[in-house]
Amino acid sequence: MMTNKLILNYLGDAVIYSSDLALLDCPTTWLNSDLIHFHFLRLQNEPHLVVRSDSKSSKDDATEGGGQQPNIDCLFLDPTVISFIMYQLDESDEDEVSNLTSAWKLNDDAKQQHEIKRIFLPINDEHKSSHMSYTPGQHAGGSHWSLLVIDIIASTSKNETKPQILYYAFDSHRGYNISAANAVANKMNSIFRQHYSSLQTDQMKKEANVIECQALQQNNGYDCGLYTLFFAEALLRYANVTCSGSCSGLLGDSAIETAFTSYMNDLGGQIHFASNIRKRIADDIRKLALEYQQSR
Repeated sequence: MMTNKLILNYLGDAVIYSSDLALLDCPTTWLNSDLIHFHFLRLQNEPHLVVRSDSKSSKDDATEGGGQQPNIDCLFLDPTVISFIMYQLDESDEDEVSNLTSAWKLNDDAKQQHEIKRIFLPINDEHKSSHMSYTPGQHAGGSHWSLLVIDIIASTSKNETKPQILYYAFDSHRGYNISAANAVANKMNSIFRQHYSSLQTDQMKKEANVIECQALQQNNGYDCGLYTLFFAEALLRYANVTCSGSCSGLLGDSAIETAFTSYMNDLGGQIHFASNIRKRIADDIRKLALEYQQSR
């Protein structure tokens, strides 16, 4: 019997075993929560890993859309953190909530009008299930990944800076994970309401309003995790895509569609981009695993 060998402990946070790498090496398997967490952690700490276009500099990418650009601080959450929030967090425990918001470095009052905290959350369809069906320590038990993006925007009115919180869902099987995305968004909204309790406004409603955005659609039953990572990478690359301000939020559908299409083409086009991301992550793990083994 082949042993499931530990091959990488990245930053003492993301643990990768040989069985995880095998998922990447097989072209028709879906990604587990450990791989999603690993790549999110890489994007958090090494955002330059996102593929850049040969025809545009990273500076051009950052200023896509023109006009005054906001300062966007990106945060990528671990799937296990989402499960903790959904099934174990006691929202009445002020210390637990405070520990989360402190770790996320949420500002009580944003000092800049154009400051945005953008949070990337991997959504699994198990998140719509009852907490009674959840077992702590298990991998996400669902069958579909999608992406929820939360923008916390410093909105200045009458010389007061108040947060406006917007929720965006990106799903490669449109509508499949909307119930799970809404459930997670409402939990997050409850946390934000507690954190910003001194700044309660009509903008901070009790129920989150999740906007379903246009997203590339998968044509198989196994690439949802790769599409989720693709959406995150594209939104990191084009972090400052904005609309005119007249639409429902910061992320306008036309700007997103342009960003996704451009990034997809840079990754080899619609046929190859998912497999190219799969190979790139596998190569990244092998490189880091070699360094990890040599350092032990």
